Amino acid sequence: MYSYPKEIVADTYLSRLGGFSEEFARNEIGINEKAIELNTSLIPDETKVKIRFLDERERPYFLRPRFTVVPIPAGRKACEYSRDGEVVLSAEHAEVLGNRVGRFMVLNSVESFRIDGDYSSMEKAVKSMREWIWKSESLRKRS
Repeated sequence: MYSYPKEIVADTYLSRLGGFSEEFARNEIGINEKAIELNTSLIPDETKVKIRFLDERERPYFLRPRFTVVPIPAGRKACEYSRDGEVVLSAEHAEVLGNRVGRFMVLNSVESFRIDGDYSSMEKAVKSMREWIWKSESLRKRS
């Protein structure tokens, strides 16, 4: 029934930018509530996503801002921008992103579902990588 968001890989969705609304805070994105329910595993008002526009070079993943997914019920003004499940951003983003309405976006909720604030395994991986780099540099200096 709704074209968007489409799950392209686990917990990662494709949608379009539908428009901007003053109904949302700077760190929120709105999506038609029925589209969320029917097309996604996103939990409204709880799931955090990182967004990027398809085919654009973006900042590194961990430097991108996080947005809370907010449902747009039928009857709210913002719903006209998300008739088919498109993403609606805060009006604060309109000046910078206004020319991108209709463009494809990737919504990545992997961090919200897989890591959910527990970065301990990531810290271990980074520490292990640092140790490996340090050892390999030390070996090169000795040779």
